[in-house]
Amino acid sequence: MRQMKRKNGRTTGFKWLLGAIAAGFMGVATPVHAEDLFGNEAVQFPVDTTIEFEFKESHGAYRSTLGVVNLDTGEETVLFQEVKPYDGFGSEQPQPSSPGQNNIGTAIDFLGTVDGGAVQNRLSEYTFKANTRYAFYLESVSPTGQTRRSVRSTTNLAAAFNGSLDGGTNEEITGVRIAWDDTGLPQPGKDEDFDDFVIEAGGFPPVPCPPIR
Repeated sequence: MRQMKRKNGRTTGFKWLLGAIAAGFMGVATPVHAEDLFGNEAVQFPVDTTIEFEFKESHGAYRSTLGVVNLDTGEETVLFQEVKPYDGFGSEQPQPSSPGQNNIGTAIDFLGTVDGGAVQNRLSEYTFKANTRYAFYLESVSPTGQTRRSVRSTTNLAAAFNGSLDGGTNEEITGVRIAWDDTGLPQPGKDEDFDDFVIEAGGFPPVPCPPIR
């Protein structure tokens, strides 16, 4: 089960509540409790939070790596990495292409999957530290190695977020789907197909997962 875990979430909330009550008795303004951020603006949580991710599929002839970047330190952590650009790479099989469509779930446009061997791990997880700003990044390299691209989820031209971390399954999406366009910049001929790399995050049912120990 993909999930989201929080470290000492209840304890932190209880201490904050006591502080707010005490401040109220003293006639001092109560502090503002931070909210979760999980989108193009940034990824940030008020307590240490572990998110589990699932690789869905990729499209395109480029070989890609997706990970998390700490926006304060620049430290990068890989979540998923293609070991070959697409499932049929090197097989001499023709690869039908259909740019300009969000065609997840089809074999069009250089399909990459776990079952087909493009990516080795279906699941990955990462612990986001409290009150720290993060983003996701996607790095892609052409089959010849001559062209490299790097985009971040802080622009909605590169990454599209759809869903809710604690929303369970809604139609075909479980948790939050993060779909990527590896070009990520407005330019002539941009295909704008958010299917180059697709993952889903969280998605646990209404009963919260236990805190991290």
